[in-house]
Amino acid sequence: MAIDKVKTKELLETIDELFDAIPVKNEAIKSQIKKLVLGPALDDIRKLVDESRPPVLMLMGQRGHGKSSLINALAGKDVAETNDFQAQEPQDEPYLITFAEEYSTWKVVDTRGVFESSKPDESVEDDAISALKNSILKHKPDVILHVMAMPQVSAAEKDMEFRAELKKFIKENLKYDIPLVMILNKADTFKNPRQWPPEEFAIKAADLDEQMEYVISSMLNASKKPLNANIPYYGYELSGSDYLGIIPVASLKDDLWNINTLLDFIGKNLPESAQLDFFQAQKRSIPLKKLSSDLIKRFSTIAGGVGSTPIPIADIALLVPIQMLMISVIGALSGRTATKETALEYLAAAGINVGAGFGLREVARQAAKLIPVGGFAVSGSIAAASTWGIGKSAEAYFFNNEIKSPESFKTLDKGNKE
Repeated sequence: MAIDKVKTKELLETIDELFDAIPVKNEAIKSQIKKLVLGPALDDIRKLVDESRPPVLMLMGQRGHGKSSLINALAGKDVAETNDFQAQEPQDEPYLITFAEEYSTWKVVDTRGVFESSKPDESVEDDAISALKNSILKHKPDVILHVMAMPQVSAAEKDMEFRAELKKFIKENLKYDIPLVMILNKADTFKNPRQWPPEEFAIKAADLDEQMEYVISSMLNASKKPLNANIPYYGYELSGSDYLGIIPVASLKDDLWNINTLLDFIGKNLPESAQLDFFQAQKRSIPLKKLSSDLIKRFSTIAGGVGSTPIPIADIALLVPIQMLMISVIGALSGRTATKETALEYLAAAGINVGAGFGLREVARQAAKLIPVGGFAVSGSIAAASTWGIGKSAEAYFFNNEIKSPESFKTLDKGNKE
């Protein structure tokens, strides 16, 4: 399971009702807390859900360089035909890939036939560029993947000749830049195909790195930084180039290699609105946990807003709906559903008495025990620290199957270092 937009909207209504149901001595404080804390918290989740959209990935490159197999490798399932036939006229082939169980969708556009036009020779280049430009304006991709077969890089100069013109066109017409990533596909067939994988053949690893060095220094005149400091031939982040990175892969179904490095790099360079669908579809906990940590930081900051109107100890349960919302969404990012039952699961594991006979109001009173309180009111700093601790504790429970008390995450600073 994952963040279901329908279930999440139902959760927001439940949290709002829970907040309104909590009895307090001072209704003015309650109204102020709803404005300063609950409102922004609900808005943050609405933004995460309502503004979330499918990522748009575009692949360009010559016929036979493995674009279709790469689409399947990225999606983790067969969606594109991998036969050798493709249209000779430049066109685009969009795929709307559905990941039903993860409530996610991707849009992947294969610019078929680019550089393979059947028009007269003198118009081939203009036709290919025009087709690609029209495709970009039509689909507005978040990332463009330039796919080249690694054994044929030296013959791919035509692919790269117009990249500066392409980048200029994008900026002039869309008013923003689009990340461009070079993919050296079919790395397994480069030089001796029997020397595979490179982790087991030092000569093959050196061959891959040498080929990338040739592209980076001789064709791009760029500077490089390894994406993986321990294994440099997994690819490089580039500076001083139109390309953000260069990554070698093998994309055939039975011999996938280095696809996760590419997925990580794509996700890193996607706009925030496209990240949720992208990461959820992969069922990969590391990027989703990062989204969770970002959410905890944001909710802790929001909870700190009670500093302008400290909550009397008797009314401390006002913080609980906000924290239950946070817990539910953290659980959803880990694979649960975004419901109050997800929050109750964590609360029960954390030692809060939430038996079947307890209503939401009783849950609020019980969950309030999680908040370390000193003095006569809950200050902004205490509200922020307690929300941080509960969030990190819930994160440990859902992502790592660990039960850690909120008190073990003492401060925001210490939590950020973990």
